[in-house]
Amino acid sequence: MSLYRYVEDRDQLLDAVVERIVNELGDDPEVQLRPSDGWRPYLTGMAYGVRRYARAHPHAFPLVATRPPGAPWVNPPLRSLRWVESMLGGLADEGFTDEQVLFTYRTFNSFLLGSLLLETSAMALRDPKPGDGSFTSADTSPDGGSGTAGQAAANPVPGGLSPARSPEQREAVEGADSPRELIDPADEIDRRRFPTVYRLAAGLAEDRWEAEFGTGLEDMLDRIAAVVAGSPDSSHG
Repeated sequence: MSLYRYVEDRDQLLDAVVERIVNELGDDPEVQLRPSDGWRPYLTGMAYGVRRYARAHPHAFPLVATRPPGAPWVNPPLRSLRWVESMLGGLADEGFTDEQVLFTYRTFNSFLLGSLLLETSAMALRDPKPGDGSFTSADTSPDGGSGTAGQAAANPVPGGLSPARSPEQREAVEGADSPRELIDPADEIDRRRFPTVYRLAAGLAEDRWEAEFGTGLEDMLDRIAAVVAGSPDSSHG
């Protein structure tokens, strides 16, 4: 409760958490505030910077995605006005038209949001914490009385992607020692109804996040480059 000496309510506290996480971009030496050697290295560096802070805070990253922004056009995860201004202005300085700037802003944020929500959700699944949706309101302390887990579950972090799981389900997830076991740790899925899920189980649970992020990022940047090159009034290709 001592926190509320510094913030008015829970919403203000959660907004402060989001601001703190997003502002880590400013401390990342590999992230440029504005392009210095071309728009593509600039966006690449920023994308990996966002991924670094998302992976550093996988349980809190859904807050970055879901907290109401100050304006409807402020798209997560790049939701700081400082970073939005620097990106829009930097791309304009690189010769992008207004339409190309808007296309890049929306495309860039959409790619990061979808990719990183999936990745951080997978991380949270393997490391459930109170408040991220991983605990149910029925949780109790080991001695059978209501404990901190049950108290935390009453106020889960809004937007948390981890589904509510019982203590038994959490124990099964934590004990899974292979990708196949992680697909159905509690043995609750009917294999006869979902045979393809089981056939591809190892591949579905395999950690390919880094490679897929890199490939997706390059494809996204290629699409932006094609849009810019296809405009007769653009000075960049």
